[in-house]
Amino acid sequence: MSMTEEETTRRLRLEKVRALGQDPYPSRVTRTHTTAAYLNMYEELERGGVVATLVGRVRTLRKHGGLTFLHLEDGTGHVQLVLKRDVIGTEAYEAFHETVDVGDFLEACGSPFTTQKGERSLAVSACHIIAKALLPLPEKWHGLTDTEVRYRKRYLDLLANESVRQIFRVRAHIVSAIRHSLDEHGFLEVETPILQAVPGGANAQPFVTHHHALDANLYLRIAPELYLKRLLVGGYERVFEFARCFRNEGIDHSHNPEFTQVEGYAAYMDYRELMEFLENLTVESIRAAGLDPAHVPFKQYEMDFTPPWPRLPYRDAILKYAQLDLEDYPDRERLAKAVLKLRVPIGVSDSYGTIVDRLYKQTVRPNLIQPIYLIDYPSDLSPLAKRKIEDSRYVEMFQLVCGGGEEIIKAFSELNDPIDQEERFRQQEEARQHGDKEAQFGDEDYVEAMKRGMPPNAGFGIGIDRLVALLTNSGNLKEVILFPTLRPENAAVASEPVA
Repeated sequence: MSMTEEETTRRLRLEKVRALGQDPYPSRVTRTHTTAAYLNMYEELERGGVVATLVGRVRTLRKHGGLTFLHLEDGTGHVQLVLKRDVIGTEAYEAFHETVDVGDFLEACGSPFTTQKGERSLAVSACHIIAKALLPLPEKWHGLTDTEVRYRKRYLDLLANESVRQIFRVRAHIVSAIRHSLDEHGFLEVETPILQAVPGGANAQPFVTHHHALDANLYLRIAPELYLKRLLVGGYERVFEFARCFRNEGIDHSHNPEFTQVEGYAAYMDYRELMEFLENLTVESIRAAGLDPAHVPFKQYEMDFTPPWPRLPYRDAILKYAQLDLEDYPDRERLAKAVLKLRVPIGVSDSYGTIVDRLYKQTVRPNLIQPIYLIDYPSDLSPLAKRKIEDSRYVEMFQLVCGGGEEIIKAFSELNDPIDQEERFRQQEEARQHGDKEAQFGDEDYVEAMKRGMPPNAGFGIGIDRLVALLTNSGNLKEVILFPTLRPENAAVASEPVA
């Protein structure tokens, strides 16, 4: 890679630092105050004549003869530094300008000083470089606006755009609030395998890899569900995990092959109790994001998350928005013909459940604006959920959908009948053999665990990326994932469409 003129100049400045007998990358630095602490204690430090030592990155640099102003930024804020030639000496002053660039990290020692314009500053008595930057930062005032560069070089995005840094602060607050709430309600945080022999817990195509020592194929998990529920068999009553999951699917504004979700399971709880619990958990997350639950802006909408949220049966939703009653189409062939008439694309290998799901995604999901629980799904859509007592064709499952089709929470009363589970796995395997790549894998070990006795329970999954995107009014998941999956540069990679 050839060097730019800018890098060449900075490398010469780097050599100048070394020629002056200084280490441009020292292993130890001194710091007495963060910039925020310095400014908060300014009057006290000024009265006491305290000498402070600050560290940070140079963000602006202006020279006016024998006077130089620069802004130093650390993780807590920024402060103005003032260098006076007659204070630090002509030799040190000239050496500063021969070596320091915007982007460099400095250690600066000095005393409180208020400029004529009233800006609280640090009058520098000594400073030196603690990390020399060899490439320039994004232009200070215009920021970084190229979307491709923002995602590929997130570090530049964070440096240039304070609003982006704030998104990830909010994300941390949301995760912390969820974790705290689950802790408060007796859930135990655990870790389960990311590499799995059987990728279960969701309808998705997995990533596969090969372990040479075992000479066996393993899969990146698509969900932690089956391992978490094994823990209920083992005696824990409430467990949860913040799980990084992977699905070999296309990439768009609401899908990333690598994503984060929190999954939790509670023994002796059913899906109706879980609905209320998750309403309150979501409200706590909204408040952690600094928002009013009754007024959450997203895209062109303003949503009201005040509990309780409406409940809409899945069958009624299809009937309302697609004018099609699923009970009139109990087999795949008849349903496929009806769905094709609605111009919903389906594949020849799609199972009955997959066709229903595609119908829902095209006709129902875009119309759901205000928070709503879509409940009581057809059993074909969830081979892990418990059937409804009143009608075994449906399962006790619900999703939180809002904002024009954003699916934030998925939950259900968990199936704990091993015989029923065995049969549903068989049906899923049959669908896989007929070409449905998203049908679930059967897991014999999980069924064996169920046969040891699994307590009645309800479980949930919350898409952290989607929740954060919703609560930061971000229209693309790439905005809330620090390092999203991207097409390799200068490579033609085919992307599968996402239904």
